[in-house]
Amino acid sequence: MSSIKLRFLGAAGGIVTGSCHYIDTPYIKAVVDCGMFQGERKNEALNWRNFDFDPAKLDVVFLTHAHLDHVGRLPLLVKHGFKGKIIATDATRDLAYIVMQDATKLHMEAVERGRVTVNGQPVSMPLWDQSDVEAVMRRFQIYDYGEKVDLKKGVTFRMREAGHILGSVSFELWLQNAAGRTRKLVFSGDLGQTGARIIRDPDFIREADYVIVESTYGGRYHKDKSSTILEFLSILDDIARDNSVAVIPTFAVERTQEILYELNLLVEKNVVDPGLKFYLDSPMASKATMIFERYRKYYDQDALDLIRAGDDIFKFRGFEIIENVKQSKQLAYAKKAVIMAGSGMCTGGRVLHHLINFLPDSKNHLVFVGFQVPGTLGRRILDGAKKVRIYGKTVEVKAQVHSLGGFSAHADQGDLMYWLRNFGHYPREVFIVHGDNDNRIALKIKIENELQLSTNLPELGQEYELD
Repeated sequence: MSSIKLRFLGAAGGIVTGSCHYIDTPYIKAVVDCGMFQGERKNEALNWRNFDFDPAKLDVVFLTHAHLDHVGRLPLLVKHGFKGKIIATDATRDLAYIVMQDATKLHMEAVERGRVTVNGQPVSMPLWDQSDVEAVMRRFQIYDYGEKVDLKKGVTFRMREAGHILGSVSFELWLQNAAGRTRKLVFSGDLGQTGARIIRDPDFIREADYVIVESTYGGRYHKDKSSTILEFLSILDDIARDNSVAVIPTFAVERTQEILYELNLLVEKNVVDPGLKFYLDSPMASKATMIFERYRKYYDQDALDLIRAGDDIFKFRGFEIIENVKQSKQLAYAKKAVIMAGSGMCTGGRVLHHLINFLPDSKNHLVFVGFQVPGTLGRRILDGAKKVRIYGKTVEVKAQVHSLGGFSAHADQGDLMYWLRNFGHYPREVFIVHGDNDNRIALKIKIENELQLSTNLPELGQEYELD
């Protein structure tokens, strides 16, 4: 093979999750990310398909960040023979460990209880176990932002700040074909909003031959942060006045920490009722917060200034971490409280018990702070379902439902276009991934109209020859 080939094996064809992009050159076989498919049953079934390549012949995984839809199938990759390198930041490595541990535990429990079916048939054996997670951790090689690395002949890479979560990166890859010509590929990974809390803004990259860009919110604009905070304050005022509860389904990595950061600022400024209680009911989120505290080198200047002034950005008056199931059950009697619990899309975890307890009361609030994948319980509620089934029970949805887009860890259309405009040497092709059909099509139209760039919407499994 003389050319450079790029095949889209996840987060393509309108599927938002399961990120996995396969690269094949004369010098390397690699994937960028190896994530789990989530959401609709037909998408989750893709996790049980064999890889479209031989894991034993794979040299490298370039890992953009630690969310489940980017790291979730790494244990399966190792189980099927992968013995290459996983290139990432130190924060991504540590966060990926707790994400994979938690997902593996839930996966094994679901299989054991007969809750997993593929093509209508129950599954009797898990795809992988915790020993495979440990094997993944032995494959990591850690690099810093900005370091240009000659990995091997014909392959050079550099990691840049993606601004999405702690330690997240965009990858610059310089790849040679058999004729010795170098092509530069840029994988955005998941990009964050400019001006997000705690971590720095995404780096701008000045040139590329080919760009692979996410489009989670490619057709939408988030509410600005000020409007989001005002809406959040209004919810907090309501629950203080009504002696009610706000349930926030939290993503353990990044979203939880940003919410805690904002609550700390609001409490410190005395703009919320002093009687409010705030509970973090997610063991995984608690572990992730400890990792955030360990890697302050990734913080932006505002967060560092607060710490230097003596503020603990993740602790404040009225805040309590729930340590065990007994304490979690006691929250059924909470009043004037904010309960943050996983999972972020209501697909499992302790939040389900809180939804059973608090959804039927119209004085309560359900606050979504991140993207809800189609097919998840969170998406059904956000789309207006009046009744939902949780653990075999029919639960009426009477609580007030909110979506605070300003807390999203994803760039919106404006941020994505701002990032793309900074390529001084405009790319030959832009491949749009990691978005549902509405968002990826909207971004394609925007890019073609405003930047006059050639764009592609890859289908799942589609391969492109880049020379």
